[in-house]
Amino acid sequence: MANRGDPKRTPLKPVEFLVLAILENGPLHGYGIVQEMESRTDGRVAPRPGDLYRILYRLDQWGLLIPDERRSGKDEERRSYYRLTDLGKKVLIAEAEFMSTMASGVLSKRAGSTAEVS
Repeated sequence: MANRGDPKRTPLKPVEFLVLAILENGPLHGYGIVQEMESRTDGRVAPRPGDLYRILYRLDQWGLLIPDERRSGKDEERRSYYRLTDLGKKVLIAEAEFMSTMASGVLSKRAGSTAEVS
């Protein structure tokens, strides 16, 4: 298996990137991650709990996030929070730069073809 902690070898899946991007704002529990994911994608991405926890497990195994011990009250005692590691932050930035480069290439070609049609 390729070293998934190295974005130069294997880009993250979009949902993996979304999880890291959400956790950039601070520790959050699984349900909060799903809510934020739905909000940021206008409901287009809403993983089932089992799918999300497999993603969280994989990102943890790669050293990109770790469980966080934060709890804010009695209702929160059962919830597991997650936060980015230093490696997770580096991978998030590298992946964002990679996607930005790819997107700008596509968008610049589109803008050029639109300008020619006008």
